[in-house]
Amino acid sequence: MKLFKLSLIIFLGLFGILFINFDSKFNLEEDLVIDIKKGMSMHDISNLLKSNNLLYSTFLLNQYSKFLGKSTQIKTGEYQVTKNDSILKLMDKLSKGEVYYRSVRFKEGITFYELIEELSKLEGIVNDLGSNPRLLIKELTGSKYSTLEGIFSPDTFFYKKGDSISNLLIRAYEQQEKELNVLWKNRMLGLPYKSIEQALTMASIIEKEGIEKKRIAGVFINRLNAKMRLQSDPTVIYSLGNNFDGNIKKNDLAFKHPYNTYVIKGLPPGPISLVTLDSIKAALQPELSNYFYFVSRGDGTHQFSATLEEHNQAVRQYQLLK
Repeated sequence: MKLFKLSLIIFLGLFGILFINFDSKFNLEEDLVIDIKKGMSMHDISNLLKSNNLLYSTFLLNQYSKFLGKSTQIKTGEYQVTKNDSILKLMDKLSKGEVYYRSVRFKEGITFYELIEELSKLEGIVNDLGSNPRLLIKELTGSKYSTLEGIFSPDTFFYKKGDSISNLLIRAYEQQEKELNVLWKNRMLGLPYKSIEQALTMASIIEKEGIEKKRIAGVFINRLNAKMRLQSDPTVIYSLGNNFDGNIKKNDLAFKHPYNTYVIKGLPPGPISLVTLDSIKAALQPELSNYFYFVSRGDGTHQFSATLEEHNQAVRQYQLLK
């Protein structure tokens, strides 16, 4: 009986010391990410933690995990370890499957292929798009649009290791569709759009033009109603693609292309970039005015004009003289 009590006291003492050590916060200068791969044993995990200076005794952790049944509850995946964690907290994360999520920002104003290029560089992502991403994404989204430009929401999305690019894109597409449909139902009456895609196309041009979105939208609406060409420089840049060298030349304005609004009348066939909600709102709730022209002041804002004479004067003041 005395031997049993002594053994129990020793056991409880050791367990108490073990608990105190395992509950101590990690001495980390910066967060790190550990990868628990499929098929890893508790022994493998203990060695992984020790190799990252998170553990001093693999034996004690193995026995602790076995005693509490933690060794059979570990979920695979990546886990973030912070200076506020301890072995106990980390083991709790592993058993609950609280995996590490990375974030990616879908940038407004970029094209579909620029987005795909950025996503392909992400760490831990699976590129399942193949050689023709447009075909796969149209199939996955069931897109009713003629192009994939502009149909993905420019927002921050989170993903875990092993997630696919197509999964991210579908989430961005569904978010954009949900928000776009609400805005479309509440649009201003009398706008010259035959479809949501045309409104999205207008929004993408506004996105690239400037910060006075509603006023710019009003100018383009006036030009459409007056059967004038939009003459938007961003559409010229989009039509040039990789041939654009950073400077629009006179012959570029005459370049025959379905997206060049210096050549075509009306809206181009589809959007030219990812579009923010602010630009969509501007396209569907434009600022009504008598303006038909605008020119950059060179400080991020624009000078708006009602007549060609006023516009030419503004061009001389803000462009030619500079």
